[in-house]
Amino acid sequence: MKASTYGRWWQFVALLTLLSLVLAACGADTGQPGGSPAASGAATTPAGGEGSPAASGAATTPAGGEQGAAGNGPKLNKDVSGEITFWHFWGSPVRRNAIRRVIAICNQQLPNIKVSETFKPFGDIWTANIAAVAAGSGMPDVIVEDRPQLPQRARDQVDENLQELAARDGIDGSAFWPFTWKQTLYEGNTYGIPYETDVRVLFWNKNAFKEAGLDPEKPPTTWEEVEQYADKLDKKKEDGSYERIAFHPLIKAGTDTFGYTNGVNWISDDSKPQLNTPEAVETVEWVKKWVDRYSGWSELQKFRGSFAAPPQDEFMSGRVAMVTDINGYTSQLDFYRPRLTNAEGKQEELSWGVSFLPYSKERSSTSGGFALSIPRGAPNKDAAWEFIKCATSPEAQASWARDTYAMPANQAAAKDPVLLSDPRWQFFVEAMNHTSGGNYLPQYPNWKEQLEQRYEKIWTGELEAKAALDEAQQAVEAQMKK
Repeated sequence: MKASTYGRWWQFVALLTLLSLVLAACGADTGQPGGSPAASGAATTPAGGEGSPAASGAATTPAGGEQGAAGNGPKLNKDVSGEITFWHFWGSPVRRNAIRRVIAICNQQLPNIKVSETFKPFGDIWTANIAAVAAGSGMPDVIVEDRPQLPQRARDQVDENLQELAARDGIDGSAFWPFTWKQTLYEGNTYGIPYETDVRVLFWNKNAFKEAGLDPEKPPTTWEEVEQYADKLDKKKEDGSYERIAFHPLIKAGTDTFGYTNGVNWISDDSKPQLNTPEAVETVEWVKKWVDRYSGWSELQKFRGSFAAPPQDEFMSGRVAMVTDINGYTSQLDFYRPRLTNAEGKQEELSWGVSFLPYSKERSSTSGGFALSIPRGAPNKDAAWEFIKCATSPEAQASWARDTYAMPANQAAAKDPVLLSDPRWQFFVEAMNHTSGGNYLPQYPNWKEQLEQRYEKIWTGELEAKAALDEAQQAVEAQMKK
């Protein structure tokens, strides 16, 4: 290359570098969320704000980096070595990359342990593991378990008792949201270390609020208010069918979730079913009103059947103005950045907010989530345990959350400063103070099936709410006596 040509080439490179820096700076400014959502219950940032780590698809902190460090985890034993297999069901591009980052972090911290991750479909992973444990071979060394099912797994001797290891390494559950740790226990022993959780909140469509003449920054807070809002938000076509409905407690949620907002404690603290209390009956009757509002159970089923996965779901399509979903839904809204057709026929970006679920008596919600466990008979237990400690540490958990917008089970990770820079995340952390893992009944873990079997009869008018809940109560009590 001639000297003159070489010089012009470097000038060109320098100009490009300068231009990219300027653009990056502009992008950061325009995408940063503003406002204080936690106080108002509103994420004031439009959907898809580029300041969101999930939106940008960037876990901005390298694995092991100091930025966003969220506290220390349990001490790892770097002398432990071995190769372990890890089963999970995170196959989407976002989550597959996220779990690989977590493994990369652990590979750095545990250089003598090699982790091979294997995706298993959500519907198959636990069935395959139970079959392998029963056969005595083919099980992974570490598996993602459905946390509320851990007591049942322990009783069925599917997973290893981790209590001795946890006590040895100083893991007593205090690092995690309390209900997530409690769900891992069976007869006082832990059978998994909490990995991720969630919280159900209300997402509302600000575009629809504006169109209906409502304040787009003021979501409903009570059952009464959400009904008042619905009177303005419901929108019919010329043939009388619904072009848009305001809200439905059975879309992306369920009756039991809203029971908690009405003071229902389906299972008492001393493990007694309370399915037919006045509050429970009132909750079911309130849900039935919503079924009737939208032309009955059959029409509601047709309406729900017209949707698909994001971005063709109920909310992103603009057909339902307010929906209940978990905090992780934020990452999908950020990813798809849906656009809607407004009243003037023009396309505009969906602007949305998040708030607490509307309540009758008390602010409340429910959470699910997962834990990392060691299947019984797994061949590399020591290496598996060290990986679990690493993957549930604040650093690894914060990395997972920045990529997926899932709520870490580890509280220090949830309060990671990078995550908290997003006001929406601040709201989700606040919402964690008003949620629980639901109710567990040791004598009958699947007690909800007695409600589920009767709900449709209530929605279709075949059974009155009180009679159905009395039946369910009796059925659960009968099962507990077996």
